[in-house]
Amino acid sequence: MAVKIAPTARQQFEDSSGNPYSGAKLFWYAAGTTTKQNTYTTSVGDVANTNPIILDSAGRTPYGVWLTTGANYKVVLAPAGDTDPPTSPIFSEDVLTGVND
Repeated sequence: MAVKIAPTARQQFEDSSGNPYSGAKLFWYAAGTTTKQNTYTTSVGDVANTNPIILDSAGRTPYGVWLTTGANYKVVLAPAGDTDPPTSPIFSEDVLTGVND
């Protein structure tokens, strides 16, 4: 599988007071949809991340995030107790691609 690193490979998320979003969920969908789309843990693209990725106690993804080459993604950060798709997202960003894709 051809993959490109996400714009921020090991991401960290904090609230406006600087507190980490510990246990928050980072969902990855096909752009413009709520259809889940795989991301990968390595540059080889052979091991899929969980979807959602659960943030650690520091509000970070526990490993790198690699995106399928040629694919557009939507990423949604949601509180730990939210649903799929999230009903109370913290933020959503649409039409993301890997670096230099």
